[in-house]
Amino acid sequence: MPEIQALSEPWDRQPSEPNLWYNRYERFRLAGAGRSLLAIYNDERQRAGKGERATRVPGAWDRAAARWRWRERAVAWDEHERQKARDARARDIAEMRSRHIQEAIALQAKAIERLKSLDLKDLSPGDVARFFTEATKLERIARGEPESIEERRLTGTGGGPVKFSLEDAVRADKELEYWHNDRVQPSRGGTLPEGNPQVP
Repeated sequence: MPEIQALSEPWDRQPSEPNLWYNRYERFRLAGAGRSLLAIYNDERQRAGKGERATRVPGAWDRAAARWRWRERAVAWDEHERQKARDARARDIAEMRSRHIQEAIALQAKAIERLKSLDLKDLSPGDVARFFTEATKLERIARGEPESIEERRLTGTGGGPVKFSLEDAVRADKELEYWHNDRVQPSRGGTLPEGNPQVP
């Protein structure tokens, strides 16, 4: 029975990829989103004590980076790391919400327990309502529910519907243009670049 080979990740060493070039790729990959082939090459030169920094990457480096798809693989690594960070954040938020829900429920139970132990003569109806309202509010927040739901309506003159004419749109566009022109000033002695009248 033939042996089944597990598929590797794009950033892993590829079949027949030389160890020397994979080590160089690893330094390139781990340099982060601002990585540069020239920077990795110069870093290697510096560690080897080879004097001045190069201004170009040798052809062998360019060919190896192209053949082994360094940029594509490094970008896949970046996305993998971003997804891991998103997943970790989602887990943290889920754990926080769960913890807050449990705390809110425990607080409600304590409040109810305390209320049961008190003589009703010692509590005003307002006190009881406040205790329960606050505990309920905490639970709603922990479950991702709004504390309250409000409706807001935009109305025109006298409470009627909002009316917006073509003239209003033209006037608003002119005001925006004046505002933009006041904010964008040429550098000393310079001029502003020509704008495209088709682009807002």
